Amino acid sequence: MKKNETLRFELLKELLYAPNGVSTKDMMKKFTISSKTFYRYKQKLNDDLNHVFPYQQVKIRKIKLLYMINLADSLTFSYVIDSMRLYYIKHSQRFSILAALLKRHYVSVESLAQDLSLSPSHVYSNLKQLKNLLSPFHLKISFAPTLYQTNIIGEEKNIRVLGFILFWIIFKGLEWPFEKTPSAYQTMPIVVDDERLSFSQKNRIRYFQNATFWRMLYRKESLTLSGEFMDYLRFFEQESPTLLFSELDHVDLDSIDVKSEAYFFGFLSRFLVANIDSDEEKKRIAQHFINSELPIALLTTKILNKLLLAYNVKLTSDNYLKNYYLLIINLLYIRYIGIDFRRFLVNDSVESKAKWFAPNEDSYRSFVKEAMVSEPLLKKYMKPGFISLMAKFFHSILKSAEKEAKLLIFIQHSPNNFIYDFIKNNLLIIFGDSTLGFTFDADKADIIISDSYELEQTNVCSFHFEHSHDPETWKALILFVSGKIYALHNPQLKQS
Repeated sequence: MKKNETLRFELLKELLYAPNGVSTKDMMKKFTISSKTFYRYKQKLNDDLNHVFPYQQVKIRKIKLLYMINLADSLTFSYVIDSMRLYYIKHSQRFSILAALLKRHYVSVESLAQDLSLSPSHVYSNLKQLKNLLSPFHLKISFAPTLYQTNIIGEEKNIRVLGFILFWIIFKGLEWPFEKTPSAYQTMPIVVDDERLSFSQKNRIRYFQNATFWRMLYRKESLTLSGEFMDYLRFFEQESPTLLFSELDHVDLDSIDVKSEAYFFGFLSRFLVANIDSDEEKKRIAQHFINSELPIALLTTKILNKLLLAYNVKLTSDNYLKNYYLLIINLLYIRYIGIDFRRFLVNDSVESKAKWFAPNEDSYRSFVKEAMVSEPLLKKYMKPGFISLMAKFFHSILKSAEKEAKLLIFIQHSPNNFIYDFIKNNLLIIFGDSTLGFTFDADKADIIISDSYELEQTNVCSFHFEHSHDPETWKALILFVSGKIYALHNPQLKQS
């Protein structure tokens, strides 16, 4: 998004999450802007909302000195937020250029500019920014005359990771962006076990499937993994196989490394989406690794034991195996894929959104550097973004506990596979094990905590949880859960 669109988007979220309204003074202080600027952005936001939601389904209202947003009964916060994010992204020149490059091949910048009705100077400027965004994926944009299929060049596995990440963070299930693949692919059965997956998670997997089929079947770009990497991935597949080709009829697979394709798809899905494997499968997979004595399996045991010893923490045997499962997924990703896509997921221009929830961040980072950066198997792969990732993950492990309770909570968070446990364990620490329970079925949950639209019918029992380490978000979540616990034990009170 452009800077002014980012501010309007943040203003929208402030208005949505202020049930009692916000004042001009509040917003001036929050965004360090003048009253004139606030009024201008507020009016432009209102215009944007009317464009995306006609018939005043979403309307900014002023009551006395306070501004607030009214939603139609059919709309929820998550749906409005995701829809407005998509609106702002799709109307950016950068998105138009990247979408064009992903769909077809251009012989020159000038031909791309002409196709999009943009000036070459604007295209050159945006291409420079796009090249910076693609650099973590080790991909380049080229208009060399020797290229005949694509302007985006790099290793196929890196292009696949880009496809998995990019399409979801832009569209988030609101639209089907794969217009060139058969329409049947949109409803094709999910190729991993979807028993525990939510509405948004199933959409993500369908996006992943189509990105894979597009590259593999239509662009004829197959991938082959190293035998070393495959030795690890087989432990996941023997417990919970990825059925990538089970529903593909009349497709020539002779030129495709079907095992590499399925193994890669299954692994990357596990890295990006929580709970593809059941708890029992996670424990069996972990035990297989522990028994294998493969180098990274041994290193996983070493790092996990060192963490528990350093912080004087004990885990039950079940929790140990489940955290081992998550840890080895992260270590394998760092070692064999190694793409730090943090810039796609965190907007550091927004004050406080990238701040830590934990007060002892430096301690966790120091542990990562001591326990991982010095390890020969990982040393040259530990980018700064991975130090941050693993520090957050170790924070999650140290808070881990599996408890049963009464208020049934559904949790889903898109950026990675361990924030589910992070949210769950923090809630258990705050509220205790006698009040909270957890489910993978959003329909059965008393409350839904998610960063995406989950087909929820009302905002009463739904909390849009976008920034996992933002203190203000956590304050709001704690108040939300506290209210639901209180209402649970006081059923005479009306939900609001």
